[in-house]
Amino acid sequence: MDGNWGSERTPAADASRRYAGWMRLGYALSVVALAALGVLWHLDRTRHWDTPRWDPAAFERIAPPADAGTRPASSAGATSGPTWVVAVQPSCPHCRAHLAALLARRARERLPARIEALIVDVSTRPGAQLARELGTDATWWDAREVWRRRWGHRVYGETLCFAGDGTLLEVVPPSADPIVPASH
Repeated sequence: MDGNWGSERTPAADASRRYAGWMRLGYALSVVALAALGVLWHLDRTRHWDTPRWDPAAFERIAPPADAGTRPASSAGATSGPTWVVAVQPSCPHCRAHLAALLARRARERLPARIEALIVDVSTRPGAQLARELGTDATWWDAREVWRRRWGHRVYGETLCFAGDGTLLEVVPPSADPIVPASH
C-alpha cells in the first residue's frame, strides 16, 4: 500500500473503469450516428424533386381481367373530375385498407373522382389478379420508380390528387381523406 486509499487496483475497480470506457464509446457512436442521420436527412430534403404530374404514359398499366367489368381507360383528360392516385405496396395491409376506404367513400358520397392505384416498390410486374382485388378504376405499376426516385415520395398509402389535366392538386397522407372541391 502506498498510503493512497483509492489507488488500489481491485477487480471491481477495473471492471468499473472498463464499463465507463464502453459507455463513453457508446455515447460517442450514438452522437456520430445521429449526426450522420441528420446530414442524410438534410441532403434528402434539399434535393430537387420533380413536382408530381399524372401522366399514365410514365407507368405500366396492369389490365384487370376480362370479367372485371368495364372500367374506363385512364388518360390525362378522360374525366372532368380529379384523379386520386393511391401509392400501394401490395404487401402493406394499411395501403389496401386506405384504398378500400376511399373506394367506399366515393361510392357512399357519389364523388366524381377517379381512384387509381399506383403499385410501388415492387420489382416484378404484378399480375392482373391484383388489379381485380384492388377494384380501382385503373391500376398502374411504377416500373421506373418515378414515385420514389423522381418525385421523392416514400409514404405508402398516400393519395396524390391530380386535376383532369394531370397537375398536382394536393398530397394527402394515409391518415386523412382528400378534400372534394366545393363544386361537388
